[in-house]
Amino acid sequence: MTLLGSNGARGLSHPRVDQHAGVPAGTTSFYYRTRKALVQAVASRISELDIADLSMLTELAHDDSLGYSGTLGLARLVMLSGTEPYLTRTRARFEVILNARNDPELADIVLAYGVQLYGLAREVIAQWYDGHPEADQLVEPRAMMVMTYISGVMTSFVQGQPVVSDGNELDAMIQHILRT
Repeated sequence: MTLLGSNGARGLSHPRVDQHAGVPAGTTSFYYRTRKALVQAVASRISELDIADLSMLTELAHDDSLGYSGTLGLARLVMLSGTEPYLTRTRARFEVILNARNDPELADIVLAYGVQLYGLAREVIAQWYDGHPEADQLVEPRAMMVMTYISGVMTSFVQGQPVVSDGNELDAMIQHILRT
């Protein structure tokens, strides 16, 4: 994951993983015979870590005193993806997404992660609209808008040119989307 996130797709190879992990030459090839299998393993590991983080956020979201509830909690999670050590994982995820276009099995891994993140965002947005007379009509389209915006924010992190500076600023933008 570190090699992929730091050096891009060309930086990930069996010999480089062996060297980075400090294992004997050929170890990575023994477990992951092809480059495709290696990339899929990295994608699975990224998904495992991301799902663990999302699960933790979901647990923290039920306690307002911790600052990870509502749209601010979502914003803070996104902001973490732009700081190390999470930024390397975010970059690796983007490399995986680009590779998934030509690999249906990899695309399935990427899709599963996307569904999890969308579910979290949708839950936050549904809470935001709780009691609103048009909530049924607003939640889905607003969730898509927020996720599209968040994707752009994360892309700006990957490019090294963040479009938001902190969780409060991102939270304000998310709330603006929800109010329009």
